[in-house]
Amino acid sequence: MLVLIIAILLLISGALVWFVLNQQSAAISKQGIALAAGTPAASLLATRRGKVDNAVVITGPSGSGKTSLWYHLRFPTFRSSSGDQNKKALPDTQTSMAINTAETDVHEANALLVDVPGHPKFKFDRDSHLALAKGVVFVVDSSTISQSLRPIAESLYDVLANSHIQRKECPVLLLCNKQDEPSSLSNTRIKAMLEDEIDRLRSSRQAALDSLRDTGSDLQPSKYLAGNDDDAAEEKANDFLGYDGKKFSFEDLQTPVQINESSMFVGHDAGGLEQIERWIADTIHS
Repeated sequence: MLVLIIAILLLISGALVWFVLNQQSAAISKQGIALAAGTPAASLLATRRGKVDNAVVITGPSGSGKTSLWYHLRFPTFRSSSGDQNKKALPDTQTSMAINTAETDVHEANALLVDVPGHPKFKFDRDSHLALAKGVVFVVDSSTISQSLRPIAESLYDVLANSHIQRKECPVLLLCNKQDEPSSLSNTRIKAMLEDEIDRLRSSRQAALDSLRDTGSDLQPSKYLAGNDDDAAEEKANDFLGYDGKKFSFEDLQTPVQINESSMFVGHDAGGLEQIERWIADTIHS
């Protein structure tokens, strides 16, 4: 009887040890995958010494495909895949709630890729990374842009009006993603829609500022704009894109804006990835 009890206890102990070791192994594996995928932006940029001159910030609304693009650029496996192979190779991505960063070679250019989530709470992080940007890729979902045109135009307006982007005339790639979707719109159509919406947005912002000035109210931009830096908010409040009295057009900006189409699931060349990589390399080398 005693021998049986001891045997049972040994079996239970062995099972517990196996369970603990298995959990530790899984945790280590997940950590390894996370480190392979990318490094948190704060820790990576904090360890960089000297001037950052190769950062490409990938931004845009949630669900537009920013993280999928980041994976394609980060890992050569995804770059060379096509069609069904691409869908199988690409890991399932969900709406990101963390910044992904990694340095990788893109068309013989060393690029620091920064994928910033599109959630509004990351606006401050986006703006702080724009201050370091050599180039910006603004990704939109071509199949759903009509449903959320206003907030997308507002986000793009903020990027284009950013003081660092304007001062450095930082190139911006407007990427009309998910072109494989049946309901997707062409880049020509999306360009026209965004220009119309930014024109209306520009007018409404200017009218609001003029109204405040006409009433003699003390303008306090920090109450109406995100962020705690009053100087930055004042500067942002007075930004005006394009020419006064003329309908807004991307061509009127000093910041060069290129508009491409893309899809992560129809192959490297057909999906527009080759052109994206060339744009990144040319931007870094410029």
